[in-house]
Amino acid sequence: MSYPELDREESIKYKTEEQVGIIEAVAPDFAGDNGDYNFTAEQVAAYQLDPVLSAKVVRAYDIRILPIAMIMYLFSALDRGNVSNAKSDHMDRDLGFVGNQWNIMLTVFFIPYCCMAYPGTFMSKKFGPYTMLPIYMFGWGTMAMINAAVKNFAQCLVVRLLLGCFEGCFGASLIMYLACFYTRAELGKRMAAWYSMVAVSGAFSGLLSYGLFQVNSSLKGWQLLFLIEGALTICVALLSWWILPVYATHAKFLNPVEKTAGVMRLLKDSTTQVNADFSWKEYIRPAAEWETWVWGLYCLIYGVANATAAVFLTQIIGRWHFSVVKTNLYTVAPYCCAVIVMWILVISSDYHRERTIHVMVANGLVVIGCILLACLPVSSIGPGYFATFLITSGSFIPSVLFQSFVQNNTTRENSRAFRSSVMNFGSNAGGIVSANIFLSQFAPKYVTPLIISAAIAALGIALLIGLRTYMVLDNRRRNREQGVNWTSKDVPTAALKDGPANPMYRHFY
Repeated sequence: MSYPELDREESIKYKTEEQVGIIEAVAPDFAGDNGDYNFTAEQVAAYQLDPVLSAKVVRAYDIRILPIAMIMYLFSALDRGNVSNAKSDHMDRDLGFVGNQWNIMLTVFFIPYCCMAYPGTFMSKKFGPYTMLPIYMFGWGTMAMINAAVKNFAQCLVVRLLLGCFEGCFGASLIMYLACFYTRAELGKRMAAWYSMVAVSGAFSGLLSYGLFQVNSSLKGWQLLFLIEGALTICVALLSWWILPVYATHAKFLNPVEKTAGVMRLLKDSTTQVNADFSWKEYIRPAAEWETWVWGLYCLIYGVANATAAVFLTQIIGRWHFSVVKTNLYTVAPYCCAVIVMWILVISSDYHRERTIHVMVANGLVVIGCILLACLPVSSIGPGYFATFLITSGSFIPSVLFQSFVQNNTTRENSRAFRSSVMNFGSNAGGIVSANIFLSQFAPKYVTPLIISAAIAALGIALLIGLRTYMVLDNRRRNREQGVNWTSKDVPTAALKDGPANPMYRHFY
């Protein structure tokens, strides 16, 4: 007996004649016009989603989409953060950098990395992320390989500028793409899976650098690092071109019944339309909503700690004057610990359907780690090294949970594209701040940069407290006015379309 037959037989027993008619109107292979699955609100409400079928669809996504998304983001993080390892092998000295030219080079990378989130999500929505994501990846992989051939500061500046353009298009588009497959309750763990690759990339790059920097070659160790990581990136880009599916509605690995279930899952607990046509008016609509800019400000705040851990950890560990090889090796453990802590908090967050408190815990780890490292003398290696674990463990978590938090509260597909670009602009702009406070004049202890980083993370906690308080009070007001006790999971699908403008809407916090 097929899944739709089970659905209909069980549901018909308990439905009115009118509701039965609605259910029968949803054919198991219904695809609307051109496969767009244009279900009505009544059809969505009446559809009985079989949990076994839903789980089967999620497993298919986890097998076919999630692994390649994780690998793609791994190489994004590798090619973005490997300059930290390259500097430990004296890339700056080999290219004749003077003064703060290293920080200028980092800043030049982060400017397009921030700004390209907007055109990146625009193009991804216009032409499809399944098409544009591999193109972005091929572009930055090529730039990473060219980075191995630069001879001076000017050439390096141009290459890092172009690399930032391609990388900037990628991150927000990937988030938008995953939100087209997974529900709000599922998105956190999946985002953790691919974003944990940032921490994994730090460990992987540290190990790779540890090996390559000991190779006897006519090329410098940092040149080998760029060549190998760039070449692997291009290979993965070509592979992803063939693997990434065109949304659930056109996924070749799903049968017609599973495609319908894949769409209905989202319509019941994530979005109001699947595979929506691009609408400029809908895309730009969140610009008029204050929440968009408050969320963007918080992303700027957590982006500072994120960049500190991703770009400057090698320099921070360099305060203890280990050899180049050992310095890179000692970056591995903090990144591995960050992955474990991330998964613990993300699983807890999804289980409790809660985001803001978990993110505040992550901010707290950064505050404690930065203050501890700033106060300890350089000679105190053990406690200082422990502080780097705290900083890295807290730095990467907001990128997962806060981005998921924003997606959970944005139910229009085109609006998600704009908000994703705002979030990415903010988080990437944190790299500009970090690049201009971790100056060589503060080495090796970096007291001033660490205190500034701690203060910024503390500001993030204050902002989250205010945002959570507003959402809690607004939900209570809506419940009081309607005489109900709803949470976000109780909101009818039809109420999601207008967001907070609909009295039935509830914030997910």
